[in-house]
Amino acid sequence: MATTLGDFVQITSGHPFRGRIESNKDGDVYVVQMRNIDAEGRIDVKSLTLAKSVRENSLDRLRQNDIVFIAKGSNNTASLVEGLTKDTVCAPHFFHLRIKPNKQNSILAGFICWQLNQKPAQRYFKVSAEGSLQVSIRKKVLEETPFVLPDLETQRKIVNLHRCSMKEIKTYYRLIENRQLEMTAIASDLLNRLDKST
Repeated sequence: MATTLGDFVQITSGHPFRGRIESNKDGDVYVVQMRNIDAEGRIDVKSLTLAKSVRENSLDRLRQNDIVFIAKGSNNTASLVEGLTKDTVCAPHFFHLRIKPNKQNSILAGFICWQLNQKPAQRYFKVSAEGSLQVSIRKKVLEETPFVLPDLETQRKIVNLHRCSMKEIKTYYRLIENRQLEMTAIASDLLNRLDKST
């Protein structure tokens, strides 16, 4: 049977801030904005802005294993909510996804994120995006995203494999960066010696 994302998650809009989100030391919520999503799609919780909420609504507070989805712009990706210790919301540029209560024992939030970030879903978003100056994904479009649900064991294997691959990529980039620094140091030392000998 064909399934869609909306069969498994509740989707709500981000917190309705008006205009620019201003930092406020007396604020009551931290805010996930697009700039807080790192290159690997993770939320950098240490860089969140403390702001004053527009309304008192505990329902839009992010919880562990919720998902935020970038709805505005051309980079429509999903990020898993992890490591939050304070009241936090997502900006209006996001949709807030939460697994439905009756689906929590059959699907992993990490698997949802992984599938939304894969090529089939990304192609669907590119075709379905609307707008001229700034493209966006409507809630209905996100709800109707085609979704494949394997058994939990398969989901766990995929999520673990993805995490391992991301760690490997990070390690490779570090090795490349270290090698470049090493080569720069060698070149600098060599050129300094040449300068002194002339």
